[in-house]
Amino acid sequence: MVLRAYVLTVDSVDGARRSSIARELSSAALPWQFVEGYARGEPAIRELYSPMKNLLLSKRPLADVEVAVYAGHRKIWQKIAEGDCELGLVIEDDARIVDIQAFVRALADLQGANEKWDVVKFFDFKPKRVVSRLRIGATQLVGHKFIASGAVAYLLSRDAARKLLSRKRVYRAVDEDFSHPWEFGLRIWSASPNPIDEASNLLGGSLLAEDRDTLFRKKNLLRSLYGELLQARKQLYAAAYHRSLAE
Repeated sequence: MVLRAYVLTVDSVDGARRSSIARELSSAALPWQFVEGYARGEPAIRELYSPMKNLLLSKRPLADVEVAVYAGHRKIWQKIAEGDCELGLVIEDDARIVDIQAFVRALADLQGANEKWDVVKFFDFKPKRVVSRLRIGATQLVGHKFIASGAVAYLLSRDAARKLLSRKRVYRAVDEDFSHPWEFGLRIWSASPNPIDEASNLLGGSLLAEDRDTLFRKKNLLRSLYGELLQARKQLYAAAYHRSLAE
C-alpha cells in the first residue's frame, strides 16, 4: 500500500466533526482512520513545549491548544514514519473537499513523483504571492513567498515525517513550522487551486480561535518588536529556500 489517510480529531465518537469528515472521505476512495488528538493541559503537552525556545525563536507565545494540535500532528507523523505506507495524508476533522476530482487526481499524480516534493499542502489560509511552480501530471503545485498558514490537509512522505519528528520539543504552531522548511530540509509545495477548504464555521467554530485571541489581546510591545527582527531573518532564509527549489 502506498498511501493511507489519518484524520486528527478530539471530537466525540458521534460528534458532528467526525460525521462530517467521514462523509467527505467516503468519496475519495482511500484507506483512512481516525487518530485521537490531545486536550490542552495533558502531561504530554507540557513535556513537548519549550517556553524558552518559544521566547527566542518565535514571534508570539503559543496557546495550550496550539501545542495540543501540534502534538496530535506529531502522533500521526509517528504512525507514518513507522508504518508500511510510503505516503501519509494528514487531515483535520474540519476539512471540506471542495473539488473531489482535483483532490483524487492530485493524490494519484503525487504518488508517482514523490522524489520531487516532501510535503504538499491542500489548504492555504491567506496565501502570499506565488514565486515558484511545479507541474506533476495534471496537478499544479506552487510555492508562495512564505508558506501559508493552515495544516488542515497535507500529504507527506515517510522520510518527511521522520525529519519533522527530529524536532523533539516545539515552540511554534505546526503550520508556522511549515513556513520554516529549511530548518527541516523539506520541499513544501501547495496544490493550486486548493482542493480542500476549512469548514470549522459550519461545525461549531474554530477550536483555536478563542485561545489565540486571548493571547493577542495580551500582546507585548517588546515581543512584537523582536518579532519584526525574526520576520526579517525569515525573509532572508525564505529567499534562499526558493532559489534552491528553482534549481
